[in-house]
Amino acid sequence: MLGGTLIVIGLVVMLFGVLMLAGWTSGKSRWFGAEVYDRAGNTKTDRMFLHLYFVTKVLLPLLVGATLLVYGLRQALRNGG
Repeated sequence: MLGGTLIVIGLVVMLFGVLMLAGWTSGKSRWFGAEVYDRAGNTKTDRMFLHLYFVTKVLLPLLVGATLLVYGLRQALRNGG
């Protein structure tokens, strides 16, 4: 039961990461538009933290989702078969 739950949660979190990655790379998302990260007077600060935004919005969900997926599969295989 726990394994299946971890697998589903991992897939949902990874799907969120993939959607964020698609929005980041396409340039069509308003979350990642120039008006958000390139405000007048704050450009140096915004650009300094741009890698942090990328890690927290794209890489972290992908890594956490993959980790949950692996632990879920491990749990499911240990208990089920």
